[in-house]
Amino acid sequence: MNRLISLALSVFLLLGVGCVCRAAPLPPQEEGSIQSSVLHTQAPPDEAAVPAEESVPAQEPAGGADAPAEEETQPGETEEPYVRVIDPAGPMVALTFDDGPHEIYTDLILDVLEANHAVATFFEVGRSVAKYPQPLVRMDELGCEIASHSNAHRDLSKLKKRTLLSELDAADQAFISAVGRAPTMVRPPYGAVNSTVKYASGRTMVTWTVDTEDWRSQDAQTVVDYVQSLPSLDGEIVLMHSTYESTAQAVAVLVPWLQEQGYQLVTVSELMAYYYGQLLEPDQFYGYTYFATTGRTDTPAVLPQEPEEEPAETPDPAGEPPVPAEEAGESPDAAGESPVPADETPAVPEEPAEAQPWAPYPEEPLTPPDTLPPGWLYA
Repeated sequence: MNRLISLALSVFLLLGVGCVCRAAPLPPQEEGSIQSSVLHTQAPPDEAAVPAEESVPAQEPAGGADAPAEEETQPGETEEPYVRVIDPAGPMVALTFDDGPHEIYTDLILDVLEANHAVATFFEVGRSVAKYPQPLVRMDELGCEIASHSNAHRDLSKLKKRTLLSELDAADQAFISAVGRAPTMVRPPYGAVNSTVKYASGRTMVTWTVDTEDWRSQDAQTVVDYVQSLPSLDGEIVLMHSTYESTAQAVAVLVPWLQEQGYQLVTVSELMAYYYGQLLEPDQFYGYTYFATTGRTDTPAVLPQEPEEEPAETPDPAGEPPVPAEEAGESPDAAGESPVPADETPAVPEEPAEAQPWAPYPEEPLTPPDTLPPGWLYA
């Protein structure tokens, strides 16, 4: 009997302890334990993954909270405009282009000049200027020099003076319409001149010293090879034509190459002033003989500044407008002599077209028809 009571008491005690153990709370589980993982997987993914009060803050820009938002441009950091400066003592060369403007190739040449901060001189044909004036506006903006190559590319040495002046005047009107002024420098077509062309046109006549004959080869590599083969280009005036794609391709190579060799690319007027010490004057001719016998100057000339716009004419203090000399009965000639008629040549004897040793073009000069057909090539 006693054994039965003892056995019953032992079973009772064991059952009571088991209940107490099951009712006791579980100790807190450390993060990353199996329990924590189970609870997280049972919770809805959008809510349990990131508690509302512990949402991830927006990322701050680099440099901290005080750093401003990403700036597109920094104030005061605008690019300085390029300022072109010529060293009169440095090597220089003048690139020149005849027969334009061309509706495509002139702009290709200007693209190269602009990209390299370079300039050149363009001897343009009046009829082409009237047809394509826009390239001249761009030349002006880039600081290039604009000059005349006559109106219809006629052999000026075969014209009477009256016709010669009419030809040059017609070209001037095209330039005035395009850029507001007429050039004072002319390159005679074919390099053909006589005493009237040289000394009685009222303009400056300039030829060249290096002929690339790009019109003959019409091959860019041939032009490049020739120019790069010359021992020196210092003080030279290089002749090319803006009417060929091959010339535009050659210019794209030659312009940066010349600058790499240390040459300054200048206009004809700048070359004449800084290298030869000569300001271009009307009724003067600068051709083969001049360049062959004139060396570099020790005293560069100073180019005049661009003329400013003339102010409006002010009335006379007495209130009367100024009277022209002709209306006042005064002779325009200081010595009292009548002026020389326009169709008379000054006291310079006429002579046939001068035969130049550089023989600019092998064929006879051509007089173009009134309407130039597409693809007509000036020599």
